[in-house]
Amino acid sequence: MFRFNASAGTTAMRALLPTLLFSLGLAAPSAVTAKDIVIAQIAPLTGVQAVAGKAYAAGLRLGFDAVNASGGINGSPLRLVSVDDAYKPEDTVRLARETITRESPVAFAATVGTANADALIKAGVLTSSGIPLIGPSSGASSVIGQPGVFVTKASYADEVNQLFITLNSMGLTRVAVLFQDDGYGRDLLASATALAPKYKIELLAKSPYDRITGNVEPAVAALLKVDAQVIFLAAISAPAASFIKAYKQRGGNAMLIGPSPVDISYLQKQLSKDLLRGYVASTVGPVESRTSLPIIREYLKLKAAAPSADYGTRSLEGYVTARVIVAALQRGKATPEGVSIAMKALRALDLGGMSVDFADLKRGGSSYVDFVTIDRMGAIIR
Repeated sequence: MFRFNASAGTTAMRALLPTLLFSLGLAAPSAVTAKDIVIAQIAPLTGVQAVAGKAYAAGLRLGFDAVNASGGINGSPLRLVSVDDAYKPEDTVRLARETITRESPVAFAATVGTANADALIKAGVLTSSGIPLIGPSSGASSVIGQPGVFVTKASYADEVNQLFITLNSMGLTRVAVLFQDDGYGRDLLASATALAPKYKIELLAKSPYDRITGNVEPAVAALLKVDAQVIFLAAISAPAASFIKAYKQRGGNAMLIGPSPVDISYLQKQLSKDLLRGYVASTVGPVESRTSLPIIREYLKLKAAAPSADYGTRSLEGYVTARVIVAALQRGKATPEGVSIAMKALRALDLGGMSVDFADLKRGGSSYVDFVTIDRMGAIIR
C-alpha cells in the first residue's frame, strides 16, 4: 500500500504518481496513445463493380501499411476504413455520412463510379463536412474540378484524345461506341463525339446498355451489323467481358478497345485467351512489366510481401492515391482542412516514373495515358 507524506510537497507526489497509476493498472496522464488517422473508402465491395472496389482498397492498403511500418505520420498510424456501397449512389451518400459520424475521417479515397462521385458532390457531403475526396475512380468532367475533389489520374477526355491520336496514326477511322448509359459512359461518349472531327474519326454507331443490369445483348446485336474497324467499350469490367465474349463468338472482328475502368485482370480471369487476344486497353499508370520505373519496383515488392486475391490492374491507381494522401499528410495537418490545403499545394510530386500535380484543379492530377495489348498467350504487352 502506498502512503504519501503531505509535507513532502508536490514534487514528490508527481514523481510517485506514474508508478502508482501503473500499479493500479491505469495509464499515466503523459502516456497518450497516438490516434489513428482514418481514410474512408466508400466503394463497391459486392456487386458488378466489386472487383474495382476491392482492387482499389488493396492498393490503398499497400501504401498505408508501408508508411505504418515506418512509424506512421508523426507516430500516428493510418487506418483504412472500407465500406460497401454496392455501386449504388444513394448508398454512397448515406454511408459517407454515417462514416463521418462514426470514424471522423480526414479524407475519403477511391470511390468507384462517376454516378457515385456525382452523388457525393450534389448532396453536399464534401462541402458541408470539409472532407476531401482524393483519387475517385472517375475521370469524368462532372467530377474533375469540383470543390473538395482531387482526381489523381488522367481524365477520360485525356484517354480518348490519346486513343484517337493513336487510331489516326494507324489509319483507323471507322469507330463504334458501346457505352454504359450513365454519367460515366456518357462522359466518354461526349469526349469521343467532340474529338472525332479533329482526328477525322467517323462514329458509325453509339449503342448503350443499362448500368444496373449490365445487359449488353441488344448492343451486341446492333454493333455486329456495323462495319466498324474499332469498337470503343465505354463500359465497366463485367459488361465489357460479356460484350467481348458474345461479339467474338458471333463472328465480330473489329478491334476492341477499352478505357482504364475496364480491369484487364478481370478480363483475363473471365475470358479465354482466344477471345481476349488483340484486346487493347488504355492505362492511366505504368503497367507492372515496366520494372525500370522505381514506382513499379516498389509496388511489386510490397505486393509480394502482402499477397491478396483482391489485387487487380486498378490496384496501382489505389497505391498512387495512397502515396498522394501520405504526401499531403506529411506536408500538412492530419485534419480535413489540413489535407485539403496540402493537396492544393502539391506540385510535380514525383512518385518514381509518374508524377502528380494539382496546380490546375480543373484537370486530372496526372496526364499519364498509355496503351497495352493482350497477346495470343493472354499476356499484357506494350
